[in-house]
Amino acid sequence: MERAVLRIKGGLKEQVAFFLVEHRGVLSLIDTGTRGSAKRALAAIEKAGRKPEDVRQIVLTHCHGDHTGEAKALREATGAMVIAGAEDVPPIEGKAPYPGPPGRISNRIFASLSKFPRLPVDHGVNDREHLEGGLVALPSPGHTAGHIAVQAPDLDSIFVGDLVWHLGPLKPSWEPLTQDVEQNGESLREIAALGIDKVVVAHGSPITGDQLKGLAKKVRDRKK
Repeated sequence: MERAVLRIKGGLKEQVAFFLVEHRGVLSLIDTGTRGSAKRALAAIEKAGRKPEDVRQIVLTHCHGDHTGEAKALREATGAMVIAGAEDVPPIEGKAPYPGPPGRISNRIFASLSKFPRLPVDHGVNDREHLEGGLVALPSPGHTAGHIAVQAPDLDSIFVGDLVWHLGPLKPSWEPLTQDVEQNGESLREIAALGIDKVVVAHGSPITGDQLKGLAKKVRDRKK
C-alpha cells in the first residue's frame, strides 16, 4: 500500500468521505459512506494492492447514515470487526430509535440519513481505547451521543468524523444535525488540546492541529 491513508468518496455529491487506513500493518476502514459507497471502498482496497479480507476492522465514528450507510455490506464483504461508540450502538443495530437533532431540519435530509441497513456491532467504545494496529478510539460526544474520533499515532493524524466541517470556512459540526452543540464544543476543545498535527475531517479537506486549536478558542470565547 503506497499511501497509509486513502480517502474514499462517500456520496452526498461527494461532500462526505471515509478512509482506508493502514497503521502498523493493520488495514482498517474508518466509516463507510452512504448507500452505494461499498463499490468505491472495494476499489480502494484493490488499488492498495490488498484483498477485502485484509480489512480487520471497520470503525464507525457515529451512527448517521452518511457514515454507516454501507457498514453492513462492507462487513459482509470483508469479515471485519465493527466498532462504534457505545451510545451509538443501539441505533446502528436497530435496537433504539435513530437519534434526531434538537433543531428543525428538512424531512428529506433526515430521512436520507436514517435509512441504512442495520447491523450488529462487535464492540462498543466507552472510553479511550487502543484498537488493533495501534489506532486509538477517543470518545468525542456531541454531534451524536456516541461520536468517536480515531487517532493514528504513527501518522500524527486524527480522524474526527463530524466533530468539525470544512466545506468552506472551518466550523463546528452542523448544528441542525448535532444532538448537543455545547457538548460538541467541549469535545472539540479536548481533541484540539491533544496537539495532533493532522486533523482529517469527513466533510471537507484536512486541517492542521493549529487550525483546530484556533476554532476551539473561538468556540470557547463565544461561550463566555
